[in-house]
Amino acid sequence: MIVSVIAAGCANSPSPSGVSNKVIPGGVAVYSHKPGDDFNWILPIMTGTAYELYNQNTELDMWRPLYSYGTGSQPTLNEALSIAYPPVWSNNDTTVTIKLKRFMWSDGKPVTTRDIEFWWDLYRADKSSIGTYVPGDIPDNVASIDWVSSSELVMHLTQAFNPLWYDSNELSVIVPLPQHRWDRESLTSPVGSYDLTTAGAKKVFTFLTGQSSKLSTYATNPLWKVVDGPWVLSRYNATTYETTLSRNPHYSGPDKPHLKQIVYVTETSDTAEIDALRSGQVDYGWLPSSDYGLASYFSHHGYTVKPWVTEVANFAEFGYTGPYKKLVDELYIRQALEHLVNQQLYLRSEHGLGQYSYGPVADLPGSPFVSPQLRHDPYPYSVSAARQLLTRHGWRTGSGGVVVCGRPGTATNDCGAGISAGAPLSMDLVFDTGYPTILGQVEAFQTAAAQAGVQITLHPETETAMFADVGVCPPGPCDWGLAIYAYDMWGFGPNEALPTGGEIFGRGSFWGGGYYSPVAQQLIQQTHTKSGLRYLYQYENYLADQVAGLWWPPQDLRISVVKDTLQGWQQQSPFADPHPSAWYYVAAK
Repeated sequence: MIVSVIAAGCANSPSPSGVSNKVIPGGVAVYSHKPGDDFNWILPIMTGTAYELYNQNTELDMWRPLYSYGTGSQPTLNEALSIAYPPVWSNNDTTVTIKLKRFMWSDGKPVTTRDIEFWWDLYRADKSSIGTYVPGDIPDNVASIDWVSSSELVMHLTQAFNPLWYDSNELSVIVPLPQHRWDRESLTSPVGSYDLTTAGAKKVFTFLTGQSSKLSTYATNPLWKVVDGPWVLSRYNATTYETTLSRNPHYSGPDKPHLKQIVYVTETSDTAEIDALRSGQVDYGWLPSSDYGLASYFSHHGYTVKPWVTEVANFAEFGYTGPYKKLVDELYIRQALEHLVNQQLYLRSEHGLGQYSYGPVADLPGSPFVSPQLRHDPYPYSVSAARQLLTRHGWRTGSGGVVVCGRPGTATNDCGAGISAGAPLSMDLVFDTGYPTILGQVEAFQTAAAQAGVQITLHPETETAMFADVGVCPPGPCDWGLAIYAYDMWGFGPNEALPTGGEIFGRGSFWGGGYYSPVAQQLIQQTHTKSGLRYLYQYENYLADQVAGLWWPPQDLRISVVKDTLQGWQQQSPFADPHPSAWYYVAAK
Protein backbone atom coordinates (compact mmCIF):
# COMPACT_ATOMS: atom_id res chain seq x y z
CA MET A 1 0.00 0.00 0.00
CA ILE A 2 1.57 3.29 -1.07
CA VAL A 3 0.33 5.25 1.93
CA SER A 4 2.07 2.90 4.35
CA VAL A 5 5.23 2.99 2.24
CA ILE A 6 5.27 6.77 2.50
CA ALA A 7 4.69 6.69 6.21
CA ALA A 8 7.49 4.21 6.70
CA GLY A 9 9.78 6.24 4.48
CA CYS A 10 9.09 9.43 6.42
CA ALA A 11 9.69 7.80 9.76
CA ASN A 12 12.49 5.33 9.21
CA SER A 13 14.31 5.65 5.90
CA PRO A 14 17.56 7.55 6.04
CA SER A 15 17.49 10.79 4.11
CA PRO A 16 20.16 11.68 1.56
CA SER A 17 22.99 13.82 2.77
CA GLY A 18 21.92 17.43 3.01
CA VAL A 19 18.20 16.90 3.65
CA SER A 20 16.17 16.30 6.80
CA ASN A 21 13.22 13.99 7.54
CA LYS A 22 10.87 16.94 8.01
CA VAL A 23 8.00 16.66 5.54
CA ILE A 24 6.90 19.89 3.85
CA PRO A 25 3.19 19.78 2.97
CA GLY A 26 2.19 20.79 -0.55
CA GLY A 27 4.62 21.98 -3.18
CA VAL A 28 4.91 21.60 -6.95
CA ALA A 29 7.11 18.94 -8.56
CA VAL A 30 8.23 18.94 -12.18
CA TYR A 31 8.63 15.57 -13.90
CA SER A 32 10.38 15.38 -17.25
CA HIS A 33 9.38 13.03 -20.08
CA LYS A 34 11.73 12.08 -22.87
CA PRO A 35 11.46 13.73 -26.29
CA GLY A 36 8.45 12.42 -28.16
CA ASP A 37 6.62 11.26 -25.04
CA ASP A 38 3.94 13.89 -25.52
CA PHE A 39 0.74 13.59 -23.51
CA ASN A 40 -1.81 14.05 -26.27
CA TRP A 41 -4.81 11.86 -25.45
CA ILE A 42 -6.91 12.44 -22.35
CA LEU A 43 -9.89 10.10 -22.82
CA PRO A 44 -9.09 6.90 -20.85
CA ILE A 45 -10.13 4.75 -23.82
CA MET A 46 -7.23 4.92 -26.24
CA THR A 47 -7.12 4.52 -29.98
CA GLY A 48 -4.31 2.48 -31.51
CA THR A 49 -2.11 5.50 -32.25
CA ALA A 50 -2.64 6.98 -28.76
CA TYR A 51 -1.96 3.74 -26.90
CA GLU A 52 1.27 4.69 -25.13
CA LEU A 53 2.22 4.23 -21.49
CA TYR A 54 2.88 7.93 -20.90
CA ASN A 55 -0.67 8.70 -22.09
CA GLN A 56 -2.15 5.86 -20.10
CA ASN A 57 -0.34 6.63 -16.87
CA THR A 58 -1.35 10.30 -16.99
CA GLU A 59 -4.96 9.32 -17.63
CA LEU A 60 -4.91 6.91 -14.70
CA ASP A 61 -3.74 9.73 -12.44
CA MET A 62 -7.21 11.17 -13.06
CA TRP A 63 -9.44 8.15 -13.72
CA ARG A 64 -8.74 5.05 -11.69
CA PRO A 65 -9.04 1.62 -13.33
CA LEU A 66 -11.18 -1.07 -11.80
CA TYR A 67 -7.98 -2.90 -10.84
CA SER A 68 -4.58 -1.24 -10.43
CA TYR A 69 -1.37 -3.13 -11.09
CA GLY A 70 2.11 -2.37 -9.85
CA THR A 71 2.95 -2.74 -6.16
CA GLY A 72 6.23 -1.00 -5.52
CA SER A 73 8.64 -2.44 -8.07
CA GLN A 74 6.69 -5.68 -8.61
CA PRO A 75 4.11 -6.32 -11.40
CA THR A 76 1.35 -7.45 -9.05
CA LEU A 77 -2.17 -6.37 -8.13
CA ASN A 78 -2.31 -3.27 -5.95
CA GLU A 79 -5.43 -4.01 -3.93
CA ALA A 80 -5.28 -0.73 -2.02
CA LEU A 81 -5.47 1.44 -5.14
CA SER A 82 -8.11 -0.65 -6.92
CA ILE A 83 -11.66 0.68 -7.11
CA ALA A 84 -13.08 -2.82 -6.63
CA TYR A 85 -12.42 -5.58 -4.14
CA PRO A 86 -10.55 -8.61 -5.56
CA PRO A 87 -12.80 -10.50 -8.00
CA VAL A 88 -14.49 -13.69 -6.80
CA TRP A 89 -14.53 -16.63 -9.21
CA SER A 90 -17.09 -19.42 -9.33
CA ASN A 91 -18.77 -22.00 -11.60
CA ASN A 92 -15.49 -23.59 -12.66
CA ASP A 93 -13.97 -20.24 -13.57
CA THR A 94 -16.78 -19.16 -15.88
CA THR A 95 -18.34 -16.56 -13.56
CA VAL A 96 -16.70 -13.59 -11.86
CA THR A 97 -18.34 -11.37 -9.25
CA ILE A 98 -17.11 -7.82 -8.74
CA LYS A 99 -17.98 -5.55 -5.83
CA LEU A 100 -17.06 -1.88 -5.79
CA LYS A 101 -15.46 0.01 -2.95
CA ARG A 102 -16.76 3.43 -1.99
CA PHE A 103 -15.17 5.84 -4.46
CA MET A 104 -16.57 9.23 -5.37
CA TRP A 105 -16.48 11.45 -8.43
CA SER A 106 -15.08 14.90 -7.87
CA ASP A 107 -18.58 16.40 -8.25
CA GLY A 108 -19.81 14.40 -5.26
CA LYS A 109 -21.56 11.57 -7.10
CA PRO A 110 -20.61 7.96 -6.21
CA VAL A 111 -18.78 5.69 -8.63
CA THR A 112 -21.28 2.93 -9.44
CA THR A 113 -21.71 -0.05 -11.72
CA ARG A 114 -23.60 2.27 -14.08
CA ASP A 115 -20.24 3.94 -14.76
CA ILE A 116 -18.77 0.54 -15.58
CA GLU A 117 -21.74 -0.23 -17.81
CA PHE A 118 -21.15 3.07 -19.63
CA TRP A 119 -17.52 2.12 -20.27
CA TRP A 120 -18.66 -1.34 -21.36
CA ASP A 121 -21.17 -0.01 -23.86
CA LEU A 122 -18.69 2.42 -25.45
CA TYR A 123 -15.91 -0.15 -25.61
CA ARG A 124 -18.13 -2.86 -27.09
CA ALA A 125 -19.65 -0.57 -29.72
CA ASP A 126 -16.32 0.77 -30.96
CA LYS A 127 -13.87 -2.00 -30.08
CA SER A 128 -12.21 -2.19 -33.50
CA SER A 129 -10.76 1.31 -33.09
CA ILE A 130 -9.47 0.81 -29.54
CA GLY A 131 -5.78 0.10 -28.93
CA THR A 132 -6.28 -2.39 -26.10
CA TYR A 133 -8.76 -4.53 -28.03
CA VAL A 134 -7.78 -7.91 -29.44
CA PRO A 135 -10.45 -10.03 -31.19
CA GLY A 136 -11.67 -12.77 -28.88
CA ASP A 137 -10.68 -10.94 -25.72
CA ILE A 138 -12.89 -8.67 -23.64
CA PRO A 139 -15.68 -7.85 -24.49
CA ASP A 140 -16.00 -10.79 -26.89
CA ASN A 141 -15.39 -13.38 -24.16
CA VAL A 142 -18.28 -12.16 -22.00
CA ALA A 143 -21.64 -13.84 -22.62
CA SER A 144 -23.67 -11.56 -20.36
CA ILE A 145 -23.47 -9.28 -17.34
CA ASP A 146 -25.87 -9.06 -14.43
CA TRP A 147 -25.93 -5.52 -13.07
CA VAL A 148 -26.92 -6.68 -9.60
CA SER A 149 -26.82 -3.33 -7.83
CA SER A 150 -25.02 0.00 -7.85
CA SER A 151 -22.02 -1.70 -6.23
CA GLU A 152 -22.08 -5.26 -7.62
CA LEU A 153 -22.00 -6.95 -11.00
CA VAL A 154 -21.62 -10.53 -12.17
CA MET A 155 -19.92 -11.41 -15.46
CA HIS A 156 -20.82 -14.69 -17.16
CA LEU A 157 -18.00 -15.68 -19.49
CA THR A 158 -18.17 -17.67 -22.70
CA GLN A 159 -15.93 -20.40 -21.27
CA ALA A 160 -13.60 -21.11 -18.37
CA PHE A 161 -10.60 -18.78 -18.17
CA ASN A 162 -7.37 -18.63 -16.22
CA PRO A 163 -8.28 -16.26 -13.35
CA LEU A 164 -4.73 -14.91 -13.13
CA TRP A 165 -4.80 -13.92 -16.80
CA TYR A 166 -8.35 -12.58 -16.73
CA ASP A 167 -7.78 -10.48 -13.61
CA SER A 168 -4.44 -9.12 -14.85
CA ASN A 169 -5.20 -8.47 -18.51
CA GLU A 170 -8.95 -8.26 -18.99
CA LEU A 171 -10.52 -6.74 -15.89
CA SER A 172 -7.61 -4.30 -15.63
CA VAL A 173 -8.71 -2.75 -18.94
CA ILE A 174 -11.94 -1.49 -17.37
CA VAL A 175 -11.95 2.17 -16.34
CA PRO A 176 -15.27 3.42 -14.90
CA LEU A 177 -16.36 6.63 -16.65
CA PRO A 178 -18.72 9.31 -15.27
CA GLN A 179 -21.90 8.33 -17.09
CA HIS A 180 -23.88 11.10 -15.40
CA ARG A 181 -21.65 13.71 -17.12
CA TRP A 182 -20.24 12.07 -20.26
CA ASP A 183 -23.25 10.24 -21.71
CA ARG A 184 -24.07 12.92 -24.27
CA GLU A 185 -23.73 13.66 -27.96
CA SER A 186 -22.36 17.21 -27.66
CA LEU A 187 -21.16 19.60 -25.00
CA THR A 188 -24.49 21.40 -25.06
CA SER A 189 -26.81 18.39 -25.33
CA PRO A 190 -28.48 16.95 -22.25
CA VAL A 191 -27.07 13.88 -20.54
CA GLY A 192 -29.09 10.79 -21.35
CA SER A 193 -28.74 7.02 -21.59
CA TYR A 194 -27.58 7.02 -25.19
CA ASP A 195 -25.02 4.30 -24.49
CA LEU A 196 -27.73 1.68 -23.95
CA THR A 197 -28.11 1.26 -27.71
CA THR A 198 -25.26 0.48 -30.07
CA ALA A 199 -26.09 3.45 -32.29
CA GLY A 200 -26.21 5.76 -29.29
CA ALA A 201 -22.96 4.40 -27.86
CA LYS A 202 -21.22 5.02 -31.18
CA LYS A 203 -22.41 8.64 -31.21
CA VAL A 204 -21.22 9.20 -27.64
CA PHE A 205 -17.87 7.58 -28.41
CA THR A 206 -17.46 9.76 -31.49
CA PHE A 207 -18.24 12.82 -29.40
CA LEU A 208 -15.78 11.90 -26.63
CA THR A 209 -12.94 10.98 -28.99
CA GLY A 210 -13.56 14.23 -30.84
CA GLN A 211 -13.22 16.15 -27.59
CA SER A 212 -10.04 14.21 -26.73
CA SER A 213 -8.58 15.28 -30.08
CA LYS A 214 -9.02 18.97 -29.19
CA LEU A 215 -5.82 19.45 -27.24
CA SER A 216 -6.25 23.20 -26.88
CA THR A 217 -9.39 22.69 -24.76
CA TYR A 218 -7.97 20.18 -22.27
CA ALA A 219 -7.69 22.66 -19.41
CA THR A 220 -11.12 24.24 -19.93
CA ASN A 221 -13.34 21.39 -21.10
CA PRO A 222 -15.82 20.61 -18.28
CA LEU A 223 -15.79 16.91 -19.21
CA TRP A 224 -12.25 16.45 -17.97
CA LYS A 225 -12.98 18.12 -14.60
CA VAL A 226 -15.03 15.15 -13.37
CA VAL A 227 -12.51 12.61 -12.08
CA ASP A 228 -12.34 9.90 -9.44
CA GLY A 229 -8.53 9.81 -9.21
CA PRO A 230 -6.19 11.83 -7.01
CA TRP A 231 -5.43 14.44 -9.68
CA VAL A 232 -7.31 16.71 -12.07
CA LEU A 233 -5.86 18.54 -15.08
CA SER A 234 -5.62 22.26 -14.41
CA ARG A 235 -3.27 23.60 -17.14
CA TYR A 236 -2.18 22.31 -20.51
CA ASN A 237 -0.04 23.65 -23.35
CA ALA A 238 -1.09 22.13 -26.68
CA THR A 239 2.19 23.20 -28.29
CA THR A 240 4.74 21.96 -25.73
CA TYR A 241 2.43 19.32 -24.16
CA GLU A 242 3.27 20.64 -20.69
CA THR A 243 0.59 19.21 -18.40
CA THR A 244 -0.22 20.44 -14.90
CA LEU A 245 -2.24 18.20 -12.60
CA SER A 246 -3.60 19.62 -9.36
CA ARG A 247 -4.57 17.69 -6.27
CA ASN A 248 -8.21 16.58 -6.37
CA PRO A 249 -9.61 17.87 -3.05
CA HIS A 250 -12.55 15.46 -3.33
CA TYR A 251 -10.50 12.33 -3.90
CA SER A 252 -11.85 9.44 -1.82
CA GLY A 253 -9.07 6.88 -2.32
CA PRO A 254 -6.24 5.88 0.00
CA ASP A 255 -3.27 7.52 -1.76
CA LYS A 256 -4.16 11.17 -1.24
CA PRO A 257 -1.46 13.37 -2.76
CA HIS A 258 1.00 15.20 -0.57
CA LEU A 259 1.95 17.62 -3.34
CA LYS A 260 -0.25 20.47 -4.48
CA GLN A 261 0.60 19.99 -8.13
CA ILE A 262 2.59 17.81 -10.49
CA VAL A 263 3.84 19.24 -13.80
CA TYR A 264 4.71 16.88 -16.65
CA VAL A 265 7.04 18.42 -19.21
CA THR A 266 8.49 16.93 -22.39
CA GLU A 267 12.02 18.00 -23.20
CA THR A 268 12.88 18.77 -26.79
CA SER A 269 16.30 17.12 -26.66
CA ASP A 270 18.84 15.43 -24.41
CA THR A 271 20.75 18.71 -24.18
CA ALA A 272 17.63 20.55 -23.05
CA GLU A 273 17.08 17.92 -20.37
CA ILE A 274 20.62 18.28 -19.01
CA ASP A 275 20.28 22.07 -18.96
CA ALA A 276 16.94 21.82 -17.13
CA LEU A 277 18.47 19.55 -14.50
CA ARG A 278 21.52 21.76 -14.00
CA SER A 279 19.35 24.85 -13.58
CA GLY A 280 17.01 23.16 -11.11
CA GLN A 281 13.94 23.50 -13.34
CA VAL A 282 13.22 19.76 -13.09
CA ASP A 283 12.71 17.86 -9.85
CA TYR A 284 12.40 14.35 -11.31
CA GLY A 285 14.33 14.08 -14.54
CA TRP A 286 16.52 11.67 -16.39
CA LEU A 287 20.03 11.34 -17.65
CA PRO A 288 20.61 10.32 -21.27
CA SER A 289 22.72 7.18 -21.44
CA SER A 290 25.10 9.05 -23.71
CA ASP A 291 25.71 11.46 -20.79
CA TYR A 292 26.05 8.78 -18.13
CA GLY A 293 29.37 10.31 -17.11
CA LEU A 294 27.44 13.18 -15.51
CA ALA A 295 25.93 10.86 -12.89
CA SER A 296 28.70 11.66 -10.42
CA TYR A 297 28.21 15.39 -10.94
CA PHE A 298 24.51 15.23 -10.10
CA SER A 299 25.09 12.89 -7.16
CA HIS A 300 27.32 15.56 -5.66
CA HIS A 301 24.92 18.41 -6.39
CA GLY A 302 21.79 17.46 -4.50
CA TYR A 303 20.35 14.69 -6.69
CA THR A 304 19.86 10.95 -6.40
CA VAL A 305 20.69 8.95 -9.53
CA LYS A 306 18.92 5.59 -9.93
CA PRO A 307 18.22 3.43 -13.01
CA TRP A 308 14.52 2.67 -13.56
CA VAL A 309 14.01 -0.97 -14.51
CA THR A 310 10.67 -1.74 -16.15
CA GLU A 311 8.90 -4.80 -17.47
CA VAL A 312 9.50 -4.20 -21.15
CA ALA A 313 10.32 -6.37 -24.12
CA ASN A 314 12.19 -4.98 -27.06
CA PHE A 315 12.22 -6.16 -30.63
CA ALA A 316 12.30 -4.84 -34.13
CA GLU A 317 8.97 -5.49 -35.85
CA PHE A 318 9.08 -7.44 -39.07
CA GLY A 319 6.86 -6.11 -41.85
CA TYR A 320 4.81 -9.24 -42.41
CA THR A 321 2.25 -7.63 -44.72
CA GLY A 322 4.32 -5.37 -46.98
CA PRO A 323 6.83 -5.61 -49.83
CA TYR A 324 9.26 -7.66 -47.72
CA LYS A 325 6.68 -10.29 -46.80
CA LYS A 326 8.28 -13.04 -48.90
CA LEU A 327 11.58 -12.56 -47.08
CA VAL A 328 10.38 -12.17 -43.50
CA ASP A 329 7.93 -15.06 -43.85
CA GLU A 330 10.94 -17.39 -44.05
CA LEU A 331 11.95 -18.60 -40.58
CA TYR A 332 15.58 -19.23 -41.56
CA ILE A 333 15.94 -15.59 -42.70
CA ARG A 334 14.54 -14.34 -39.40
CA GLN A 335 16.91 -16.69 -37.56
CA ALA A 336 19.87 -15.47 -39.60
CA LEU A 337 19.00 -11.85 -38.81
CA GLU A 338 18.71 -12.69 -35.09
CA HIS A 339 22.25 -14.09 -35.20
CA LEU A 340 23.35 -10.59 -36.31
CA VAL A 341 22.00 -8.83 -33.20
CA ASN A 342 24.98 -8.25 -30.90
CA GLN A 343 23.19 -7.86 -27.58
CA GLN A 344 26.38 -7.63 -25.52
CA LEU A 345 27.68 -4.80 -27.68
CA TYR A 346 24.36 -2.96 -27.58
CA LEU A 347 24.13 -3.12 -23.79
CA ARG A 348 27.69 -1.88 -23.44
CA SER A 349 26.58 1.18 -25.38
CA GLU A 350 23.95 1.64 -22.63
CA HIS A 351 26.57 1.30 -19.86
CA GLY A 352 25.10 -2.07 -18.99
CA LEU A 353 21.80 -0.49 -17.96
CA GLY A 354 19.33 -2.88 -19.52
CA GLN A 355 18.44 -6.52 -19.91
CA TYR A 356 19.22 -9.27 -22.34
CA SER A 357 16.07 -10.17 -24.24
CA TYR A 358 15.72 -13.45 -26.08
CA GLY A 359 11.96 -13.57 -26.52
CA PRO A 360 8.66 -11.75 -26.04
CA VAL A 361 8.70 -11.50 -22.24
CA ALA A 362 10.78 -9.05 -20.26
CA ASP A 363 13.40 -10.49 -17.92
CA LEU A 364 12.41 -8.18 -15.09
CA PRO A 365 14.63 -8.89 -12.05
CA GLY A 366 12.74 -11.14 -9.66
CA SER A 367 9.86 -11.73 -12.08
CA PRO A 368 8.61 -15.32 -12.32
CA PHE A 369 7.20 -14.72 -15.78
CA VAL A 370 10.26 -15.30 -17.98
CA SER A 371 10.82 -18.84 -19.24
CA PRO A 372 13.95 -20.53 -17.83
CA GLN A 373 14.87 -21.46 -21.41
CA LEU A 374 15.04 -17.78 -22.35
CA ARG A 375 17.62 -16.85 -19.77
CA HIS A 376 20.07 -18.10 -22.42
CA ASP A 377 20.38 -16.90 -26.01
CA PRO A 378 19.05 -19.46 -28.53
CA TYR A 379 20.55 -17.40 -31.40
CA PRO A 380 23.85 -16.00 -30.12
CA TYR A 381 25.62 -13.34 -32.14
CA SER A 382 27.49 -14.99 -35.00
CA VAL A 383 28.00 -13.64 -38.50
CA SER A 384 29.23 -17.05 -39.65
CA ALA A 385 26.09 -18.79 -38.29
CA ALA A 386 23.92 -16.30 -40.18
CA ARG A 387 25.89 -16.81 -43.38
CA GLN A 388 25.69 -20.59 -43.06
CA LEU A 389 21.90 -20.48 -42.70
CA LEU A 390 21.61 -18.46 -45.89
CA THR A 391 24.06 -20.63 -47.82
CA ARG A 392 22.18 -23.80 -46.85
CA HIS A 393 19.04 -22.30 -48.36
CA GLY A 394 20.53 -21.50 -51.73
CA TRP A 395 21.80 -17.94 -51.36
CA ARG A 396 25.07 -17.03 -53.07
CA THR A 397 27.16 -13.90 -53.16
CA GLY A 398 26.15 -11.42 -55.83
CA SER A 399 27.45 -8.03 -56.91
CA GLY A 400 28.58 -5.71 -54.16
CA GLY A 401 28.77 -8.57 -51.68
CA VAL A 402 24.98 -8.84 -51.30
CA VAL A 403 23.68 -12.39 -51.43
CA VAL A 404 21.12 -13.30 -54.10
CA CYS A 405 18.80 -16.28 -54.41
CA GLY A 406 20.59 -18.99 -56.34
CA ARG A 407 18.13 -21.80 -55.69
CA PRO A 408 14.53 -20.63 -56.00
CA GLY A 409 11.82 -22.98 -54.84
CA THR A 410 9.93 -24.22 -51.83
CA ALA A 411 11.96 -27.27 -50.79
CA THR A 412 13.43 -27.19 -47.31
CA ASN A 413 16.82 -26.09 -48.66
CA ASP A 414 15.50 -23.58 -51.24
CA CYS A 415 15.17 -19.80 -50.91
CA GLY A 416 11.42 -20.00 -50.26
CA ALA A 417 8.02 -19.31 -51.74
CA GLY A 418 7.85 -16.35 -54.10
CA ILE A 419 11.57 -15.51 -53.94
CA SER A 420 12.80 -15.39 -57.52
CA ALA A 421 16.21 -16.35 -58.87
CA GLY A 422 18.71 -13.53 -58.50
CA ALA A 423 16.59 -11.60 -55.97
CA PRO A 424 18.85 -9.83 -53.45
CA LEU A 425 18.46 -10.23 -49.71
CA SER A 426 17.91 -6.61 -48.81
CA MET A 427 15.38 -4.73 -46.71
CA ASP A 428 14.69 -1.39 -45.06
CA LEU A 429 15.04 -0.75 -41.34
CA VAL A 430 13.07 2.18 -39.92
CA PHE A 431 14.40 3.48 -36.61
CA ASP A 432 13.76 6.18 -34.08
CA THR A 433 15.96 9.28 -34.45
CA GLY A 434 17.35 11.58 -31.80
CA TYR A 435 19.01 8.91 -29.66
CA PRO A 436 22.75 8.33 -30.24
CA THR A 437 22.70 4.85 -28.70
CA ILE A 438 20.00 3.42 -30.96
CA LEU A 439 21.73 4.97 -33.97
CA GLY A 440 24.94 3.22 -32.98
CA GLN A 441 23.09 -0.07 -32.48
CA VAL A 442 21.33 -0.09 -35.85
CA GLU A 443 24.57 0.92 -37.58
CA ALA A 444 26.34 -2.00 -35.86
CA PHE A 445 23.54 -4.30 -36.98
CA GLN A 446 23.82 -2.95 -40.53
CA THR A 447 27.57 -3.63 -40.53
CA ALA A 448 27.16 -7.18 -39.22
CA ALA A 449 24.44 -7.83 -41.80
CA ALA A 450 26.71 -6.62 -44.59
CA GLN A 451 29.37 -9.09 -43.42
CA ALA A 452 26.78 -11.85 -43.83
CA GLY A 453 25.78 -10.56 -47.27
CA VAL A 454 22.50 -8.92 -46.18
CA GLN A 455 21.85 -5.36 -47.30
CA ILE A 456 20.09 -3.27 -44.64
CA THR A 457 19.08 0.26 -45.64
CA LEU A 458 18.53 2.54 -42.65
CA HIS A 459 15.59 4.94 -42.65
CA PRO A 460 15.61 7.35 -39.69
CA GLU A 461 12.25 8.79 -38.59
CA THR A 462 11.13 10.87 -35.65
CA GLU A 463 9.15 9.02 -33.00
CA THR A 464 6.06 10.97 -34.01
CA ALA A 465 6.49 9.94 -37.64
CA MET A 466 6.97 6.33 -36.58
CA PHE A 467 3.71 6.42 -34.60
CA ALA A 468 1.94 7.66 -37.73
CA ASP A 469 3.65 5.12 -40.00
CA VAL A 470 4.72 2.03 -38.10
CA GLY A 471 2.16 2.54 -35.33
CA VAL A 472 -0.82 2.02 -37.62
CA CYS A 473 0.41 -1.23 -39.11
CA PRO A 474 -1.43 -3.57 -39.21
CA PRO A 475 -3.79 -3.37 -40.99
CA GLY A 476 -1.01 -1.96 -43.11
CA PRO A 477 0.45 -2.74 -45.43
CA CYS A 478 3.67 -2.65 -43.40
CA ASP A 479 5.88 -1.09 -46.06
CA TRP A 480 9.14 -1.71 -44.22
CA GLY A 481 11.23 -4.78 -43.53
CA LEU A 482 12.14 -3.94 -39.94
CA ALA A 483 11.12 -1.15 -37.57
CA ILE A 484 12.53 -0.44 -34.13
CA TYR A 485 11.83 2.23 -31.54
CA ALA A 486 14.58 3.75 -29.44
CA TYR A 487 13.70 2.32 -26.07
CA ASP A 488 11.24 -0.54 -26.11
CA MET A 489 8.69 -1.99 -28.45
CA TRP A 490 6.33 -3.11 -25.75
CA GLY A 491 5.91 -2.37 -22.06
CA PHE A 492 3.69 -4.88 -20.36
CA GLY A 493 1.60 -2.43 -18.40
CA PRO A 494 -1.58 -1.80 -16.48
CA ASN A 495 -3.62 -3.52 -19.19
CA GLU A 496 -1.31 -6.50 -19.63
CA ALA A 497 0.23 -7.20 -16.24
CA LEU A 498 0.60 -10.89 -17.12
CA PRO A 499 2.81 -10.95 -20.25
CA THR A 500 0.89 -13.47 -22.34
CA GLY A 501 1.40 -11.63 -25.60
CA GLY A 502 -2.11 -11.36 -26.96
CA GLU A 503 -1.82 -7.61 -27.47
CA ILE A 504 1.48 -8.03 -29.30
CA PHE A 505 1.33 -11.20 -31.36
CA GLY A 506 -2.33 -12.21 -31.12
CA ARG A 507 -4.65 -12.30 -34.11
CA GLY A 508 -5.74 -8.77 -35.05
CA SER A 509 -3.28 -6.99 -32.78
CA PHE A 510 -2.17 -3.43 -33.51
CA TRP A 511 1.42 -4.54 -32.89
CA GLY A 512 3.87 -7.14 -34.15
CA GLY A 513 3.97 -5.94 -37.76
CA GLY A 514 1.08 -8.16 -38.79
CA TYR A 515 2.49 -11.38 -37.32
CA TYR A 516 0.07 -14.26 -37.11
CA SER A 517 0.63 -17.96 -36.48
CA PRO A 518 -2.10 -20.52 -35.72
CA VAL A 519 0.31 -22.29 -33.37
CA ALA A 520 1.17 -19.07 -31.54
CA GLN A 521 -2.52 -18.20 -31.34
CA GLN A 522 -3.28 -21.57 -29.76
CA LEU A 523 -0.46 -21.14 -27.24
CA ILE A 524 -1.64 -17.62 -26.40
CA GLN A 525 -5.14 -18.97 -25.85
CA GLN A 526 -3.78 -21.61 -23.49
CA THR A 527 -2.25 -18.91 -21.31
CA HIS A 528 -5.74 -17.40 -21.17
CA THR A 529 -7.59 -20.57 -20.27
CA LYS A 530 -5.18 -22.81 -18.37
CA SER A 531 -3.71 -22.06 -14.97
CA GLY A 532 0.00 -22.43 -14.32
CA LEU A 533 3.10 -20.73 -15.66
CA ARG A 534 4.15 -23.65 -17.86
CA TYR A 535 1.70 -22.53 -20.54
CA LEU A 536 3.16 -19.04 -20.45
CA TYR A 537 6.64 -20.54 -20.86
CA GLN A 538 5.52 -22.66 -23.81
CA TYR A 539 4.21 -19.55 -25.57
CA GLU A 540 7.44 -17.65 -24.89
CA ASN A 541 9.68 -20.47 -26.09
CA TYR A 542 7.74 -20.87 -29.33
CA LEU A 543 7.72 -17.16 -30.18
CA ALA A 544 11.43 -16.96 -29.34
CA ASP A 545 12.30 -19.97 -31.50
CA GLN A 546 10.19 -18.58 -34.34
CA VAL A 547 11.81 -15.12 -34.04
CA ALA A 548 8.39 -13.49 -34.33
CA GLY A 549 10.19 -10.19 -33.76
CA LEU A 550 13.89 -9.45 -34.02
CA TRP A 551 14.75 -9.66 -30.32
CA TRP A 552 16.74 -6.67 -29.15
CA PRO A 553 17.96 -5.86 -25.62
CA PRO A 554 15.79 -3.25 -23.88
CA GLN A 555 17.59 -0.58 -21.94
CA ASP A 556 16.29 0.61 -18.62
CA LEU A 557 13.39 3.02 -18.94
CA ARG A 558 15.57 5.90 -17.81
CA ILE A 559 18.36 6.87 -15.50
CA SER A 560 16.31 8.81 -12.98
CA VAL A 561 17.86 11.98 -11.59
CA VAL A 562 15.77 13.26 -8.66
CA LYS A 563 16.31 16.11 -6.25
CA ASP A 564 17.20 14.83 -2.78
CA THR A 565 14.44 16.99 -1.32
CA LEU A 566 11.80 15.00 -3.24
CA GLN A 567 11.01 11.68 -1.60
CA GLY A 568 8.52 8.82 -2.00
CA TRP A 569 9.48 7.99 -5.58
CA GLN A 570 12.15 5.35 -4.94
CA GLN A 571 10.06 2.23 -5.62
CA GLN A 572 9.82 2.90 -9.34
CA SER A 573 6.90 1.10 -10.99
CA PRO A 574 7.66 -1.75 -13.42
CA PHE A 575 4.96 -0.23 -15.64
CA ALA A 576 6.67 3.17 -15.99
CA ASP A 577 4.05 4.89 -13.80
CA PRO A 578 5.62 7.72 -11.77
CA HIS A 579 2.89 7.45 -9.05
CA PRO A 580 3.13 11.13 -8.06
CA SER A 581 0.63 10.62 -5.25
CA ALA A 582 3.45 8.98 -3.30
CA TRP A 583 5.82 11.94 -3.60
CA TYR A 584 6.50 14.49 -0.89
CA TYR A 585 9.07 17.14 -0.13
CA VAL A 586 11.42 17.21 2.82
CA ALA A 587 13.35 20.19 4.09
CA ALA A 588 17.01 20.75 3.35
CA LYS A 589 19.34 20.81 6.36
